Amino acid sequence: MSDRRGIVFGTAGHVDHGKTALVHALTGIETDRWLEERRRGLTIDLGFARLELDPEIETGIVDVPGHEDFLKNMLAGATGIDVLLLVVAADEGPMPQTREHLAIAELLDVRRGVVALTKRDRVDEEWLELAEETTRELLAEDPARTSWDVVPVSALTGEGIEDLRRALCASVSGLGRHAEDDLFRLPVDRSFSIRGTGTVVTGTVWSGSVGVGDTLGVVPGGTSARVRGLQVHEDPRRRVTAGRRCAVALVGVSSSAVARGSVLVDNPEWNPSERLGVRLRALGARDRPLEHGQRLRVYLGTREVMARLHTADRAPIAPGQGGWAVLALESPLLARARDRAILRFYSPVATIGGARVAELDPPPDWAPRTAAWRSVLDGTPAEAVESTVALEGSLGLPVDTAPIRLGRRAATLERAATEADCRPIGGRWFASGATSEAMRAVERAVARLHEADRRAAGVSKEAVRSALAPACDSELAETALRQLLADGRLVEKGPRLALPGHTPRLTEAEQAARAGLAATIAEAGLQPPLVAELGKQLRLARPVLDDLLRLLQEAGTTKAVTPEFHISVAALDDLEARVRELLVDGVPAAPTRFREVFALSRKYLIPLLEYLDREGVTRRTPEGRVLAGRR
Repeated sequence: MSDRRGIVFGTAGHVDHGKTALVHALTGIETDRWLEERRRGLTIDLGFARLELDPEIETGIVDVPGHEDFLKNMLAGATGIDVLLLVVAADEGPMPQTREHLAIAELLDVRRGVVALTKRDRVDEEWLELAEETTRELLAEDPARTSWDVVPVSALTGEGIEDLRRALCASVSGLGRHAEDDLFRLPVDRSFSIRGTGTVVTGTVWSGSVGVGDTLGVVPGGTSARVRGLQVHEDPRRRVTAGRRCAVALVGVSSSAVARGSVLVDNPEWNPSERLGVRLRALGARDRPLEHGQRLRVYLGTREVMARLHTADRAPIAPGQGGWAVLALESPLLARARDRAILRFYSPVATIGGARVAELDPPPDWAPRTAAWRSVLDGTPAEAVESTVALEGSLGLPVDTAPIRLGRRAATLERAATEADCRPIGGRWFASGATSEAMRAVERAVARLHEADRRAAGVSKEAVRSALAPACDSELAETALRQLLADGRLVEKGPRLALPGHTPRLTEAEQAARAGLAATIAEAGLQPPLVAELGKQLRLARPVLDDLLRLLQEAGTTKAVTPEFHISVAALDDLEARVRELLVDGVPAAPTRFREVFALSRKYLIPLLEYLDREGVTRRTPEGRVLAGRR
């Protein structure tokens, strides 16, 4: 594969103005593929051809239908074109579809173009001059189009064809390369099966690149397929990059599962959306405004879906005006921030405007987010990152999804994040002050937990994490916790956390109950009442009892041999000393020997022996227990 730039031209123009004949004259290829198209003499579906213009440029041309009945196919063909080849018949001049196709190209931001004034052989010089004048008047409605060449041609005689080639070649001067180090995306415009090959799809590579052997996802549908082969205008390729018409042979998926409107992608972060936050632009030529709640047809890539329009403050958007809105889609649609879509009335079907995608799946309360949307669409990459990161706050912006959410290459966004002073934590970008804010949030959460559990010496880390979720990213919360501990703004009390200086707050009655509980356990030695019995003896509710037992443990007064079996530390220390004395001779002791020495029932003996094993005092052998250090 050569290192040539990839450029795609797309035809546009009124029905029967000679687009297909012109493409044949330029390329020698008949793009009317279907018998019905040839019978009726008009293009129904899309046609594609190689267009040789310059050895440094690999060029393809998409021939699209002009008839109103097939405008949906025209919109699919407009996907991914770089330069518009507007076809105007010299014997008729600009017509309704001429204007509509030109408006669609403008809404899709196709700013480069050439006009072919076809059927030159049918008119005299005076009529030709009039047709060229009216065409230039149409172009002058947008200052960006005044530089477009208007070239009279005849597909029948060949007159002007070479002039048109030169104009087409000049139109791509200075047009940069499509980014190849981007996420791969190819909207499918054709899908069919070939015996011996399997499923084949075609489309224009919008971004990134694809190679033989790659595994691609199909959206919507969620299936995956492996690339068996690639072709660019029937030439086999190992890899195809953005800006080229491409045929992809797929393994592992049927042609019906990857029909027109599907999108091939190379990254699991691509997901279809059900809502799109957009900036709308209503065409000035229409006399109907865009109304809140209106049902519209949305065309993005090669897919058409229905949607309900939700405008800001429910206000209509007048013809020729713009505004922020949300499109509530009736079917999922794969989109990327900064994508452009065409809007048409549901009925009667007519193009009414365009939309630029600013956010995928915005929340119901989306109005405050439009400042960030403006940065995504019109700001620098750093401004887009900074505003979106600020919008996400303590949740952060996932680095992996940022290229899709912000509509820019990953490498560009990494530089932008540095410029915007955003900090990466756990795979997300946060504002530079996010950690400090998260630290304050942790302190507030711990204070609330102290207040809610006043008898506790501290709070568990799990309780702190739960108090912060889901409003704070877990990695950011962990970072804040570590920093607070390092700064001494939080202290660890065993497995718990506390604010400095925090102490349990007990009522006088609770203080007396704690003292009574400690005395009862101490007096009972190695055979204290179980927890349930303690509650009954001291007339303490289980929550209060549990808190007081926990305080005694944290103070080092008692230990829990089992959850229901608490013994004083003094009694356990005495037990350990006596056991060491008992086993000092190295002779293993069976449970019966311990029972005889300590006069304990099995109810207490077994838990205590298992406790000594856990504490590393004793070790169980087949002959009995020995000191843990003995062999």
